[in-house]
Amino acid sequence: MWRYAPLLPISSRWASRLAVGDTPLLSLGADDGVHLWVKDDSRNPSGSLKDRATELVLAAARWLGCTQVVTASTGNAGASLACIAASQKMPATVVVPRHTPYAKLAQIRAYGAQVQVIDGTYDHAFDVAISMADAPDVCCRNTGFNPFTREGKKTCAFEIAEALGWDVPDWVVVPTGDGNILSGIATGFLDLHALGITSRMPRLLAAQARSSHSIAHDWLMSGVSGALPSSPTPVRPNTLADSLSVSRPRDHLAALQALRMTQGECVVVTDAQIMASSQILSQRYGLWFEPSAAAGHAALSDAIACGRIEPGARVVLLGTGSGLKDPHACARVACDMEAAATDLGAFAPSICPGDMIDVPMRSRP
Repeated sequence: MWRYAPLLPISSRWASRLAVGDTPLLSLGADDGVHLWVKDDSRNPSGSLKDRATELVLAAARWLGCTQVVTASTGNAGASLACIAASQKMPATVVVPRHTPYAKLAQIRAYGAQVQVIDGTYDHAFDVAISMADAPDVCCRNTGFNPFTREGKKTCAFEIAEALGWDVPDWVVVPTGDGNILSGIATGFLDLHALGITSRMPRLLAAQARSSHSIAHDWLMSGVSGALPSSPTPVRPNTLADSLSVSRPRDHLAALQALRMTQGECVVVTDAQIMASSQILSQRYGLWFEPSAAAGHAALSDAIACGRIEPGARVVLLGTGSGLKDPHACARVACDMEAAATDLGAFAPSICPGDMIDVPMRSRP
């Protein structure tokens, strides 16, 4: 991502030790009548798009003289901070709610970060992390609090445009929780358009889980009143897409502004729709993403079905994180797949876990 250094607010003197960014834009061809690409950001060092934000935040922290970093997280941001901080030999602390998925928690600990588990929500963890950053040598990475997170995530938009020959797609589908990826993607495309590198702006489609739909709710209300609300409408999230599980989006206003500037739309999807899209992405395309990314595909399918996105549109879906990030949700997908495959016994021999199969070894010449 540092090849875009002239468009970033931090000097390229930052010695990056991990290959953050430059992830592939995969063409999936025709999907439900649109031409679909997937920006596979699960290829980043810690397995998620969050590494773009963390890379820039730590560069800023080092430039400002900070020696320690902290963040609140439901998993991905914490794993990202732990990963990039380890590569820079910077002590990191991650504050997580107790319900954080085990795989993400294990990843954070594997990188050597200190973990503070609290009996509360992400919002409680958010406040704890900010209070820990009162010390002058501690940098807080919190989404919506640290402005450099948005600047890091905008490099994803740069790469999409570059991969398409500096043309932009008609739509970019963005899984949305706090709203920071949404505002970051919009910032990137706005930068390119302002510089005359691209000739137009793509429209953004924000995908939200049904119980974590604060931004979608406020976007609908703003269409009625004509004004963007200054504070988010609180909700009570209860979704398997933990990366989207937010009661008060911290980048709320910037996300709504991003939708307004791009003539965007919001789609709210159920957990059942998310699980169905997870199976489609993995079984049809070999792409196994965490539930939050699958929510984007579910929102796209809904938008096509109701006519918001027209046939023939060029669409990019953000693959924000690996499916290995959440074994609980992945297990549910696996169970559904197993149930669907029960008829295989009619023509496939069963092999018990304890059975051994003799495979003849070819003799060496």
